[in-house]
Amino acid sequence: MLAIREKYQLEKKPELDLPPRIFNHSAAEFSDDFNRLPFQLSHNLADHPLFDLARIEQLAERIWSEGGGDVTFHVAEKPIDGKWEDVRRQRRSLLDAIANIQTSDSWILIKGIQKVPEYDAILRKGIDELDEIVGDHLKEKIAWLDAYLFIASPHAVTPYHIDGESTFLMQVHGEKDYNIIDPNDRSIITDVEIENYYVGDLSAARFKDECPDKAFVIHMKPGVGLHQPARSPHWVTNGDEFSVTLSFLFLTHEYTMHARVFQANHYLRKLGFSPVGPGRSAVRDSVKKVMFGNLWHKPRNKYELLRYGHDKYKAPMNLLRKIARRPAPAGSTNRV
Repeated sequence: MLAIREKYQLEKKPELDLPPRIFNHSAAEFSDDFNRLPFQLSHNLADHPLFDLARIEQLAERIWSEGGGDVTFHVAEKPIDGKWEDVRRQRRSLLDAIANIQTSDSWILIKGIQKVPEYDAILRKGIDELDEIVGDHLKEKIAWLDAYLFIASPHAVTPYHIDGESTFLMQVHGEKDYNIIDPNDRSIITDVEIENYYVGDLSAARFKDECPDKAFVIHMKPGVGLHQPARSPHWVTNGDEFSVTLSFLFLTHEYTMHARVFQANHYLRKLGFSPVGPGRSAVRDSVKKVMFGNLWHKPRNKYELLRYGHDKYKAPMNLLRKIARRPAPAGSTNRV
């Protein structure tokens, strides 16, 4: 690992200037709709040198070298209603796919780019501005902060899904249509789908015939961005050029607590109850948060923050299911 760090220190480029402002918005401008409704925004990172292909190759190589799990890499074209587990993996090298992104038919996600100082500077500056633009002490509400970079070939499709994070996306190069639906519309995204998502089914949200009619469509081009509230159903289709999109994303303390309520409801529903979602009963929410909380465990990553409390119940629940499926001994009767 030390050798990797030394290599990149030797190769480090001179500092690149950031624009005086990343977002072209004023104080408290987003306060009413933040984490409630999607909205379009304007930014100043279009075609910034940190996001040209040569720099992205270097970034991807570094992140991959320090742990390949932080790079997702697969074939770009797939159906809108496809599932993540059905996506075909790429057969070419990651760096070759980036260098030839216009023709390589690739969809690439680089996570945790703030591990590299130049990109961390962008994230920190952006979050400072969002704290002002959103207001209400946003930074104090963040439980986990991250920055991702999406790179995709022309006509790539990101299939329909939801994410647990609140997100600000900025289009840096290329164009794409971002289809996004109100996260509070339960005719589209049901409580059962959200519960299944929070217990680990990343394809839990199901595309419905009404989705295209319900979607806000934001045409993303360099300088255009959007805010995606947590759990907003969405899908994306690229235009005729390769696309580069920067994402600031974070879990808030509030939505982390929501996750624990939905996890508890998942199991209550399996037991025949009809549980209510978060925010309907403070007492019930409190009990569910304690049951599915992390207690004294300090999360090492975002997955543990969301799902550690749930995972501790998986082994005993699986054991109970196995016992329930065992055939009864001959001549025995079931009594309660």
